Amino acid sequence: MRHYLKSVLITIAAFYITYTLIPAISVGQDPKNWLLVLGGLWIISQVVSPIFSLVLLPVNILTFGLVSFLLNIAFVFALLNFLPGFSVSAYNFAGAQVQGVIFPPIFLNQIATIALVATLITILQKLFHIIFE
Repeated sequence: MRHYLKSVLITIAAFYITYTLIPAISVGQDPKNWLLVLGGLWIISQVVSPIFSLVLLPVNILTFGLVSFLLNIAFVFALLNFLPGFSVSAYNFAGAQVQGVIFPPIFLNQIATIALVATLITILQKLFHIIFE
């Protein structure tokens, strides 16, 4: 039971940080949408993704993990299609300067933004699992 609660909290934290960092994500006004998005992400990360990873393990080894990256993008894209209030639009990063390091402005179309969202959620979930497990 503790494992499931911990994984739910990790999913919530990963999505909230991604939602905060990327303003192109829209969940809508209804609190039900938040529950549906978080529940969908949790089910994908706990049930669907391990099954696909096991089935596609030989291909994943040959492509050095590229298949896992594409699966995560496909899962976020599926959530966008199945959940009515969840949307990701194009993202225009205005650029930043952090302690002398300059990040140039960049425009990401919707597909690139979906890839960024999927990558960020996956990295954060894996990082939190390493820290808290």
